[in-house]
Amino acid sequence: MYISVREKKFDKIPLRSIIALMDETYYARNKEARCKYQREYYKKNKDRINRKRQIDEAVDPEKIEKRLAYNRAYYLKNRERLLKRRAERYQKIKEERERKEAEKNKGVEQA
Repeated sequence: MYISVREKKFDKIPLRSIIALMDETYYARNKEARCKYQREYYKKNKDRINRKRQIDEAVDPEKIEKRLAYNRAYYLKNRERLLKRRAERYQKIKEERERKEAEKNKGVEQA
């Protein structure tokens, strides 16, 4: 019987770790594309999704309470991140508005 004395490439790393790393990199690589697809899908089907939710909640009023409880728990858990994102969005809008006003004023001064 022959026993190899060379170390194999993946002997020191458990297979589960390798698979987990492959999955993480796959999802990390495709995160933007996935988010873009999800945004487009929601925009395209927003009315249908909301209408279905309204019907479900009219049939079963408990679903309203569950949805509100879920939204509240999600907000409390992610409050800091959500507020930071909101502040960044408002700052971006403010800067864009100021830039447009500056361009407009610059055009008026030149005339």
